[in-house]
Amino acid sequence: MSLPPHPALQDTTVVEVARDGLAIVSAWTMIGMALAFAAILVVLVMVLAELRRLSRAWTGLLAATGDRSRPMLEHAGNAARNLDHVTTVVRTEVDRLNETIGSVADDVGEASVEVRRRLGDLSALLDLAQSEAEDAVLDVAAKVRMLRKGAGLLGKMRGGGGADGAGGDFGSDGAGAEGNGEDGGDTGPGAVDPAADRDQE
Repeated sequence: MSLPPHPALQDTTVVEVARDGLAIVSAWTMIGMALAFAAILVVLVMVLAELRRLSRAWTGLLAATGDRSRPMLEHAGNAARNLDHVTTVVRTEVDRLNETIGSVADDVGEASVEVRRRLGDLSALLDLAQSEAEDAVLDVAAKVRMLRKGAGLLGKMRGGGGADGAGGDFGSDGAGAEGNGEDGGDTGPGAVDPAADRDQE
């Protein structure tokens, strides 16, 4: 059963303005910009995903490198500490050696001064001994010379007295002188007095 048309309803007329070329270009431009923006977003998402993957790879690589390099770093730290200790020990020994060398040099200088002083004392003592020996030798020589002169004078005096006594006893014919020469030849002018010899010795 069909309903009869309502008397109040009327046909609606739609008026549409015709589009010109500028509106069409503007619409296509908007569509192109939207598509370009969407493409840029897609590219950005892909780039961010790639960067994230690279970041994870670098993080894993750095972690692995850190794990592998940790023993090397520990060995390097130990070697550096050992080198520092060795350097400190060597520096200490060098300082001690320098102090020892300085002390030895001071001792050698003092010993050299002492040796030179003692050599000077010894030289002065030798000079004094030489002077005393020369004085003693000269003294002895002078005494020996005086003893010789005294012995010579004593011998002459004894020889002269014996000749006078013989001449008085035996006369002038010389017999007594000959007898005196035979018996008392030790007291003649050319004889040497044993007492004088003993004094000379």
